Amino acid sequence: MTQPTRPDPQESRLAGQPAPRPIHPVPAREDHRPSYDELMAQTDSTDYSPLAGHLDDETRSALGLPAAPRPLVIDHQLLQRIRAHLLDNPAKVAALPDSIRDLIHL
Repeated sequence: MTQPTRPDPQESRLAGQPAPRPIHPVPAREDHRPSYDELMAQTDSTDYSPLAGHLDDETRSALGLPAAPRPLVIDHQLLQRIRAHLLDNPAKVAALPDSIRDLIHL
């Protein structure tokens, strides 16, 4: 059995080339990183109401929600139920606009 040969580093096409340098400056170090409680408080302030207009009758009935013309207030708990239902039906998620998909994936 023959041993695999290792290439000579001096024969590399990059031998003798300067090391690449970053194009942009290094981002400044953040002094404050939000805690878990602060991140959870942000989810409570997120407005999920645009999602209500994109729920079809089948989704509303599957979740036990009122029919389409009636207004719907979506809080974080209801969003979790809607998210679970929609993620089980990927075709419905694909039909939603990007902004609504972003709300679902927050």
